[in-house]
Formats: sequence, C-alpha cells, structure tokens
Amino acid sequence: MIQLIFSDIDGTLLNSAFLVTERTKKAIKKAVQNGKVFVPISARMPEAIEPIIASIGITSPIISYNGALIQHEDGQVMNSLTMQTELAVAICRFIQEGYPDIAWNVYSYHDWYAMDRQHEWVIREEKIVGLQSKESNLSALSHLKEVHKILLMGEPEQMVSLEKELKKAFPELSIAQSAPYFIEIMAAGIEKGQAVRTFADYLGVPLGNTIAFGDNFNDLGMLKIVGKGYVMGNGPVAVQKSIGRVTDDHDHDGIAKVLERYL
Repeated sequence: MIQLIFSDIDGTLLNSAFLVTERTKKAIKKAVQNGKVFVPISARMPEAIEPIIASIGITSPIISYNGALIQHEDGQVMNSLTMQTELAVAICRFIQEGYPDIAWNVYSYHDWYAMDRQHEWVIREEKIVGLQSKESNLSALSHLKEVHKILLMGEPEQMVSLEKELKKAFPELSIAQSAPYFIEIMAAGIEKGQAVRTFADYLGVPLGNTIAFGDNFNDLGMLKIVGKGYVMGNGPVAVQKSIGRVTDDHDHDGIAKVLERYL
C-alpha cells in the first residue's frame, strides 16, 4: 500500500511552462485526501517550493536543497545538513579567480546570495523561481553561520571540466551537475535517496510503501530506494534504462497517470 509519494519538481511535477497541470493537481489532492503524504523533494530552496504546493491546494512537508533541509508541514526543521562556511567561501573564490563567467549562488536556510544580480544566469533563475536573490561578496559570505548549497551557473561547455576540477580540489564535498548549465555543491552524503530514507524512517513507513517520480540523474538515488520509482518520459534515456519504470512526460500528466492507477 502506497503511503508516501515523493516528487522532484523541475522537469517532473512542473511542466515545460513551469506549472502543475490540472490533472496532476487533482490526482495529488485526491491522494492527500485519502491519507497519503505528498512530499516535494528538490534542489530548490524552500521559498521556491512553497508556492508550487500552494497552487495544488495542499499543505505538505518539504525536502529542499536535494535533501540538505527537511521541514514539517508547519515549516519546523526536521533535519538540516550543512557544509562549512570556510569551504563555501573557498569555492566561490575559486570560481571568481578561475571562472569569472560562472555565476556562484550560496543558499542558507531561507536566504539566497548571488555574486551579481545582473548576471544573465541569475536573472534567468530569479524569473524561473519567482524570487529575488541578495547580492553578496566573499567577505559577507564568511559571516554566514551555515550553508546548505552552492549553485554554479554557466555555459554547458564549461561545466563538465569545472565539475572535474572541483571534485579534485574539494573531495570532501558532494559535487554534481544537475543540468547541463548547473553544478550543485553540498556537504558530503547529501542526496535525495538518503533524504527519502530519513523521512520515511521518521514516520515509520516502510520504503516498500513509497513511490517517487523524477526526471534526471540526481533523482536516481531516490528512484532506486523507494518501493516504486518512475522516470518521466522527458528524462534522459540513461536514467530511464537505469530505473526501468517510465511514465509519460511532464507535459502529459506523467505523475497523474501513475497515481490514478495506484490510488
């Protein structure tokens, strides 16, 4: 019996217009009304997730920063995993000195700090998530008490080599591309699969009674650990082959079609 429903957001819960389809809203609301717990799990910060959940017409726990921060429905923190501020500053300095075209972004709980709010990638991200960043610098960052995530944004042709360099320079951190133009950096061991396990254990729900939806490589840990993991039809072929269960794409109610079948 399905008790917990986990869903990635971008490319999964949201369609290509960055909206939740009406059919998907209806399926999720019905699941919640029937006693299931719906949990969005995303690399986004909490404030970029909350309006999406509100648009569905439900309240829910939130797992943000790829699992670094887990919150109850009322916003109370269940679990928080952060990296050392000194490491975050070192990475941003590394970027400024060696990759001046790359935009760094630092996230701490409910705050988003950007190196340059006029940078084209920062402008793009602000429009997508509907939030404003706070312009910052290395000196200001050094005073942060906790850092949940660093997001690097730039042209795809730079990101592959940059990821390799960062992994060599900072082996103690979790570093991965979440999109061709994004690199996300967090404390070691943070990934969606571990967050799913932590949340399910907290509620006493067997992993066999969980289902999850995702569309990309950073969803693999989650999709493999749940009872039933589904890849969206718009996900990379390699991800689809790795999991085996594929639903329709995010523009054609992929989540709703599965939930309607199970619930």
